[in-house]
Amino acid sequence: MIYLKDASWERIHLNLIVSTDKEAERIRSLRFYLVALSGRVEAEFRNTVVDENTVRLSLNVTNNGLNRCIESGTYRVLAADEGGEPTAVLFDGSFETLSRYGRSFVYGAGNGVYTVSFMTDEFSDLPELRMIFLDAKKSDGKEDLYRKRSFSDRLKRFVKRSADAANVWFQKAIYSCIRAFRFLRKPRILFLDEKRDVLAPSMSALYDRMIGRGLDKRYVIKCSLRNTESNSYSKLSTAAVIARIAKADIIIVDDYVPAFNTLRLADSVKVIQLWHAGAGFKGVGYSRWGHFGCPAPFCAHRRSDYAISDSKAIRHFFSEPFGIMEEQVIPTGMPRMDPYLDGENRRRVEQELYERYPAFKGRRVILFAPTYRGRNRKTAYYPYELIDFESLYRYCEDTDSVVLFKMHPWVPGEVEIEARFRDRFFSMNAYPNINELFYITDLLITDYSSCIYEFMLMKKPMLFFAYDHDRYAVSRGFHRDYASNVPGKICLTFDELLRAMREEDYEFDKVERMLPLYFDHVDTGSCDRVIDWLVLGNLPEEYSAALQARRDEVDRARTLRFPPASSAD
Repeated sequence: MIYLKDASWERIHLNLIVSTDKEAERIRSLRFYLVALSGRVEAEFRNTVVDENTVRLSLNVTNNGLNRCIESGTYRVLAADEGGEPTAVLFDGSFETLSRYGRSFVYGAGNGVYTVSFMTDEFSDLPELRMIFLDAKKSDGKEDLYRKRSFSDRLKRFVKRSADAANVWFQKAIYSCIRAFRFLRKPRILFLDEKRDVLAPSMSALYDRMIGRGLDKRYVIKCSLRNTESNSYSKLSTAAVIARIAKADIIIVDDYVPAFNTLRLADSVKVIQLWHAGAGFKGVGYSRWGHFGCPAPFCAHRRSDYAISDSKAIRHFFSEPFGIMEEQVIPTGMPRMDPYLDGENRRRVEQELYERYPAFKGRRVILFAPTYRGRNRKTAYYPYELIDFESLYRYCEDTDSVVLFKMHPWVPGEVEIEARFRDRFFSMNAYPNINELFYITDLLITDYSSCIYEFMLMKKPMLFFAYDHDRYAVSRGFHRDYASNVPGKICLTFDELLRAMREEDYEFDKVERMLPLYFDHVDTGSCDRVIDWLVLGNLPEEYSAALQARRDEVDRARTLRFPPASSAD
């Protein structure tokens, strides 16, 4: 018999420790499945041998192998080998209660909740483990428990729901009508961004390389750019975007595209996610499920056919947030790195920076570039009161340094610097490309920003001013352990930060240790790899075979059928 010994959660990953006191060798060969009471397999666990009679089972509850959440229902955990009889995982009562391992993930600003509950089958002779998954949305009924809604309230709700439904229907109709005549047009590539009105660095680099390679002779290459977070657009503008999407065969995105939440793209359309932020620490997408602003069980991120990363070792940092399989993340390198790593571009940019800012030349340059605080773009800020400008200025005088303040783009305005500090402190918020500032930077001070990965390639020191580490971990969430994954020293107070700067205590060895893990390619070929491997479809055998093998594995598991549970009769 196999018993559940422990359970735990790591973000969206459910971990079960199961053990047997007999047939110790056999447990190593077993495969474990999440099985509906009807006998249908919903997902297969990934298992790791702990010792001779114990294995650790892992399941991403937001991905059943088909880039979908585990479907609502009641499930058993069954173990089976090739041709053998299935064995149910039991609960032996070795700990007080199963209910403490349940978890609720609130989504949609509190309008929905996805719950996972544990219990045992009360009607079986043996205490068989049961797991209940339930996706529930807030009731939209006309009455609640405490009051009856007025006629005007009900009318407003009806009008709003009707308008929303009509808008979705309208968008789908536009897409279907235009898509029906797609065969009459030349193949088309669309660069699509609904978060900014200019091409982001990776999209810009890839676009330029496509034109440089003459792909515009083979494809019609178009851009659709709108900043929907800062500006409002008419329904006519939105209809035009849907029309562009309908005409595209390949869609390249760099962020979240709200239209993909409801729009079903044709199967022949390929969506490539470049993702503007790199492999940062901040929880995004499904990595922060249950936190404010997290996605619904199905969202636009899952539309991606491929995402990209800088290395094979960090692919899971992208697949988990997007709710896709790890094998769909291809380590091409980031296109924005091509111009960044180009020696001629670096020499040109350095010369232009020193000509534009002569105060930087010959001095030690410190770049202060933290991420924002707040829920979103509208509420973003940074608590400047935590910076001891007086002490920092004295340090700059002692070391002949200057400090460049480059805040997150969502933090509004320039940094307010007193006149007496302006010979050594400079607000660089208006400077468009932070990567270019890295060329002349001698020390980077940041916190949870993904900019550290580009800066690592400069092989220069970093310090991390993470004054709110514990609160940030709880409220925003990390998708991996922060302390063991930063390439530099962590400082929790500004005094600690100044002390580390004076003592040159950077823990620089972390940079050299982490570089090989985070970058498979340190060259200027990322754009070409994205074009050749993903756009043109010449994916190397290593990655295409792994992706196909993963799909075959999922298909095999989901075609299995086990005898139904007795309580399902």
